[in-house]
This record gives sequence, C-alpha cells and structure tokens, in this order.
Amino acid sequence: MIDSYDIAFMKQARDDMIGGRMHEITVIYESGSTNDPITDEKKPVYDEMKVQSVVTEISSQSKIDRQLLDSIDVEGGDIWFSIAIELITDIYENTKRVIYAGKDYEVLSKDKKGIGDRNHAEFVGRRIT
Repeated sequence: MIDSYDIAFMKQARDDMIGGRMHEITVIYESGSTNDPITDEKKPVYDEMKVQSVVTEISSQSKIDRQLLDSIDVEGGDIWFSIAIELITDIYENTKRVIYAGKDYEVLSKDKKGIGDRNHAEFVGRRIT
C-alpha cells in the first residue's frame, strides 16, 4: 500500500527528473465575463500567468502526420505540457490557451496526474497562430 512517505518520495523524484527540462510558458485562462456595451452579450474575460512547465513538441518521426495521444487526434506541431498542480490549482478548469516559444496553442485536453496524489496536470495543445 502506498503511504504518505511513498507519495512524498515520488513527488521529490519527479521534481528531480524534470528539474532541467522546465520552460516558461504563459497560461491564458478565463477569469470572468463582461457584457458587451452594444449587444449586452456576455463576453469572457481572459487573464494570463507565467509558469514553469515541461514541454514536449509532438512531431511525427515517420511519414504519418497524425497520431492518437490519450484519445486526442494530435498532429505534428501540437504540444504536450505538464505543470505542477499547485501552480494552477485555482485556474485549472478555466485554462484555455498557452503561449510557448512565441506561438499560441489552444488547450485540447487536460488531466490531473500523479500516483497517490495529484501533483501535476498534463495538457495537449494545438497551435492556432
């Protein structure tokens, strides 16, 4: 059975493994809404936060341009990124886009991950600019 010491060890081991693989990304999330002054239609309001993340650019090593990753049809140019859950606990559900290396990505999927304790969130992003 996994106990609290095992969970602490796994968290520390993960931190050690990803330490040199972190990149700064900008997470864009929906922080509320406002009404359009002309149409009175509700419009989302977005905010952003810079965080450190492990980023993996999904590329096709073969002639196949598409593949499945966690049931998501990914293409070359999409990214997978992993963020420590404590950095985004309050905005996890509202995360919409990410900026990485000057490119804008929409979030296709998000999952909380970790053994015994949810310690990071994994996202798949599709390039939109």
